[in-house]
Amino acid sequence: MAKKDAVVLESGEKIESIGPWTIAWRKFRQNRVAMAGLIIFILIVIAVIVIPPMLGYSVNDYDLSNPNLAPGGEHLLGTDKQGRDCLFRLFLGGRISIMVGIIAAVITVILGCTIGGISGYYGGKLDNLLMRFAEIVYSLPFTPMIIAVASTMLWVPQSQKMYTVSLLIGLLSWPGLARLVRGQILTLREQEFMQACEALGISDFSKIFKHLLPNVISLVIVNATLQMASAILTEAGLSFLGMGVTAPTPSWGNLMNLARDSYVFQNYPWEWIPAGLMCLLTVISINLIGEGLRDAFDPKELQ
Repeated sequence: MAKKDAVVLESGEKIESIGPWTIAWRKFRQNRVAMAGLIIFILIVIAVIVIPPMLGYSVNDYDLSNPNLAPGGEHLLGTDKQGRDCLFRLFLGGRISIMVGIIAAVITVILGCTIGGISGYYGGKLDNLLMRFAEIVYSLPFTPMIIAVASTMLWVPQSQKMYTVSLLIGLLSWPGLARLVRGQILTLREQEFMQACEALGISDFSKIFKHLLPNVISLVIVNATLQMASAILTEAGLSFLGMGVTAPTPSWGNLMNLARDSYVFQNYPWEWIPAGLMCLLTVISINLIGEGLRDAFDPKELQ
């Protein structure tokens, strides 16, 4: 957050000058819908971190004497067909799904900013080469491609599935951000502060990563937020199809996968409906945050 500075007039009066980050935060706070999304998302994150340890179960805690128990008593959301606590698996699955979204968004930001920044700064043949490569990746059908790749990686250990899915999503999601960053860098590199950097003999690395990219951080934040929501949905879809995170490790996707059994779908709704609702609520809250950030960082609003 930018610090507040005071401008002293000739009369001695002090006028508080406010940085763009402070203006953006104030604008965001005034957006009640975006703030509601932020509060909901924070509560969900706290729940998936705190509740599983509080319940004291593990993913391999089976109780075959109490399968498919209805919600109530010791198990607030009932149990599944192996007698595992559904509430524990719901929030542990949320931890996995949200982590997939965060990791995929980080990979997208790193690749998008690096490739877009280098392409926009150097231009010429390197720009042409990187952008043609980005267009090739961008032209790949995202959903069929990720399903096809995920289906060929059944050899990946279960403990690594979360990271594998995150990596796949990130590797196929960066071109859009790279093109946005490149467009901004092409404009910024002609500004006076870049001429000053050139006169001071600052290295190209510092020019790109310390002077140019920080000026497009608002664009990156908005894109990363929306990418995180998209990654959570993608993971849920892959796990629902059995190609993402698989049992016994829960995720919202493979918990919803239980609904593919018509008997479970009709008779044990507590085993799959909560996961669907939590996934829906999380994605909606993240999208609300993203839309709020987009409005808050609108250049017209930061004047």
